[in-house]
Amino acid sequence: MTENIRSFLAVPIAPELAGSVGAVQESLRAAGPDVKWVNPESFHITLKFLGDVQRERLEALWPSVEGALDGVPRFRLRLHGVGAFPNPGRPRVIWAAVAEGATELTALAAAVEKACGLHGFAEEERPFRAHLTVGRVRRPAPDARLEAAIAEMRDRDLGEMEAGRVLLMRSDLRPGGPVYHILNEKLLSKGMFDE
Repeated sequence: MTENIRSFLAVPIAPELAGSVGAVQESLRAAGPDVKWVNPESFHITLKFLGDVQRERLEALWPSVEGALDGVPRFRLRLHGVGAFPNPGRPRVIWAAVAEGATELTALAAAVEKACGLHGFAEEERPFRAHLTVGRVRRPAPDARLEAAIAEMRDRDLGEMEAGRVLLMRSDLRPGGPVYHILNEKLLSKGMFDE
């Protein structure tokens, strides 16, 4: 029997930056009791969600993803501010904004999208929007306390990191939240951070 793997492609968030975003998350927690907060150890920026995919299909896809990312340089990723989709007045997803590196992330997502298209994966319907998901509201509704807390964090600098890896991740859904495992890793080329 063929195994299906819930999977996605992403850029991981470095521990020091995850700690900074986690501290902001703690500040928001008191204002948003009905939010499922992402574990800071699991923070990542999704480039493409693949869904439930047969292991063999993932194994065939990975060389194309690696090839699409050959020569792509590492880059600086800065997070600054907090917001919400579709808006802070009725949030569904609470996110940290990508203030620097959004152009590079968009290019990565486009390269990954093209590689996935070669293997029959459906193209994303919505344009890529670089962001880091911090939490998901369980029952979206207007919440003045949460809206005010998000507004207070709108201009908070969260820090920066070198984005140097793209991961193929497995997502196992558990009652306490998803558990992620790295299936494959592509290191980006040397960039501005290297001598």
